Amino acid sequence: MAISVIKQDDGTFRFSGRSFRPTEEKMQALAPYGMLLHNWGIVLMLLPDPVQTQALDQQIGNARFIRNRYLADRQDYYARSGESLTVACYKSVYMPRLKKEYPFLLLSDKFALEAALEHVDAAYKKFFREHTGFPRFASKYNLSGNQYTTKFTNWNIAVETGKDGLSYVKLPKIGKIRFVLPKGKTVPDIVPEGTSILSASVKRTGQTYTVSLQLEAVVEKPAELAEVSVRDIVAADMGIARFATIGNAEEMETVENPRWIRLHAKRLRRLQKALSRKRYDKKSHTGSKNWEKARRRVAAEQRKCANQRKDFQHKLSRKIADACTVFVCEDLNIRGMVKNRHLSKEISSAGWGRFLTYVRYKLERKGGIFLKAGRFYASSKICSICGKKYEALKLSDRSWRCPECGEIHDRDENAVSNLLKEGRRLLAEKGIAVTA
Repeated sequence: MAISVIKQDDGTFRFSGRSFRPTEEKMQALAPYGMLLHNWGIVLMLLPDPVQTQALDQQIGNARFIRNRYLADRQDYYARSGESLTVACYKSVYMPRLKKEYPFLLLSDKFALEAALEHVDAAYKKFFREHTGFPRFASKYNLSGNQYTTKFTNWNIAVETGKDGLSYVKLPKIGKIRFVLPKGKTVPDIVPEGTSILSASVKRTGQTYTVSLQLEAVVEKPAELAEVSVRDIVAADMGIARFATIGNAEEMETVENPRWIRLHAKRLRRLQKALSRKRYDKKSHTGSKNWEKARRRVAAEQRKCANQRKDFQHKLSRKIADACTVFVCEDLNIRGMVKNRHLSKEISSAGWGRFLTYVRYKLERKGGIFLKAGRFYASSKICSICGKKYEALKLSDRSWRCPECGEIHDRDENAVSNLLKEGRRLLAEKGIAVTA
């Protein structure tokens, strides 16, 4: 199986064929034309009516049922035969019998059920390839059991403006659902001309429903950088006392840590105490009406905390991506750092990993370069003036004097200066000249 591409008279590209690695093969097919594939996503908040809410709950429940059934059957099949039960075999042999045994599965979009099977299979592959956790059963009390994914075919997914002038997203088996149009956006901005919708993932968080559209477009390949101005190189040192210290060859800027978890801790503690006092049966997982109201208040507060963090990170990452061509940061071992029980809460609250992901994709989208210094590069301990490494520096030391040259350094600003030097060295390795 392979994917080929044809350039049409109107300048657009048409793909044909199938592959287990569609993105990679599409990129290879576009290379002779000087084009590349750009994938991104957008999340929209849905405003379903009561009938559509029930239909969405049905789709989510059926996807969870199939996911758990396939996982159980796959484990049982391996225990009996010592072989793996493939997705193709399950779809052709098991699914027809399940649809006869459980008629409610006929209410589901077939792609939603297939995607549930593929998610289990992907979890197995990741377990054997990356030695991550073994696939687990989905629960309606966790996020994994409150979502489903469907695929695009024959315009079954679309974003459009209705006759009433409102914005709608069309989903298979559901129909047209109103959604909240992002501020400053129009419907054509959501899915621009020449953009394809690949899939849609619907998530339920409390009483809120969102749809995440996976989009794909063919764009011109950015020209490779031959040289870059020293002023267009920006480095950032992430921290806890300060969220980040950001600077280039001319200026430094500190960004204070909003500490979102600490900001919401007092109110969240009060809401969680109120929830714990409400009547709840652990065996049947049912609570009183007051318990349900209290649970929604807790979920809303947690959701607000997460949304504020996400909004802050998007705005700061956009500011950085617009201000530079090359961005340099440390290769942080966040998974290891959160094992420190004294700092784990603050590290999780900061969300460095996701923030750097935002910076990377926004920068690379415009043809910029995202660089990471080596994991063991001691940016804070090296004197940016003479290069002497000060081994006695502690985590609590915010400033220090170099024993070699006597220079007094601010810990974070010194780290940024060293990261800028390391970034210039990495650019030289790539054959990119740095000009004044």
